[in-house]
Amino acid sequence: MKSLEVLPGVYAFVDDILIASKNPEQHFRHLKTLFARLDKYGLCINVSKCIFGTSTIDFLGFKLSENGIKPLPDKVKCVLAFPKPDTLTQLRRFLGMFNFYRCFIPKAAHILAPIVQFLEGHTNKKKSLSSVCKSFEQLKWNENAEQAFLAAKNAIAEAILLRHPIPGAQLSLWVDASDVAIGGTLSQLSQGKWEPIAFFSMKLNKSQQKWSTYDRELFSIYSAIRKFKHMLEGRNFSIYTDQKPLICAFKQNPNKCSPRQLSHLDLISQYSTDIRHVQGSQNIVADALSRIEVDSITKSPILNNSQEHRRMIQIFKNSSIMMHPLYN
Repeated sequence: MKSLEVLPGVYAFVDDILIASKNPEQHFRHLKTLFARLDKYGLCINVSKCIFGTSTIDFLGFKLSENGIKPLPDKVKCVLAFPKPDTLTQLRRFLGMFNFYRCFIPKAAHILAPIVQFLEGHTNKKKSLSSVCKSFEQLKWNENAEQAFLAAKNAIAEAILLRHPIPGAQLSLWVDASDVAIGGTLSQLSQGKWEPIAFFSMKLNKSQQKWSTYDRELFSIYSAIRKFKHMLEGRNFSIYTDQKPLICAFKQNPNKCSPRQLSHLDLISQYSTDIRHVQGSQNIVADALSRIEVDSITKSPILNNSQEHRRMIQIFKNSSIMMHPLYN
């Protein structure tokens, strides 16, 4: 609702409204302002469907709390209960469900790479009657694709709680690159522990897969900074990589760099030149991992992943929403 966009603490998506406040007094002010705006435009709300004064709420397929944002357990169960797809249509449906929550999964692109490769071998770029019929043909799974399917389910089951960004907190960017994908974790230091606030991953194309390990790792830093630039601009942060030569990337002779390397280093230098080495086995933020609980399976449809819906979720992940109980 555009009529509610400028209200402080109010987030509206179609007919769902979320109010995030720091304390009871502020919450009452937010409510009063919201009700006045609704009255102005002649809009009514169903009180029986309203929840007031809570520290945890389910909104747009996610569970929001003062601790952070994570997938809804019943939506996760829906993914876990999904049987091995027999057709391309079913496989695409599973990928859509997985991608809805991929922002909570480190190295999501790496996990899905065998399935994507498997999918590419069963599809045609040109849409035709034969390609439409192919969507309903029985899939012939290979071992790599089957293992990736199980790994994707396991990753969803262990989806990580993303913390709310804390203004002024110390930040760190952890990156990694494999033969087929790159990824990064943006973390903040809170009470002596690194907490993840955002994940990024991307599958490399065939040309990029031929790059050297150094170039792929450099590209992972470059891509992660581009992904998180709205959260990194004007902030001091360190970059952690298991590629030791990158520590001296800004000290080397520019004449020894390729044009692509210079381009990547130029953008990176605009945000940070503090690149540090970390052992590959330690290139995780282990202390910050929070697991969601999985109980009995209930079938509940995943919400439509529309562009506007993704925009709203991005707002939640990029803002320091703090939800507190109004009553003890």
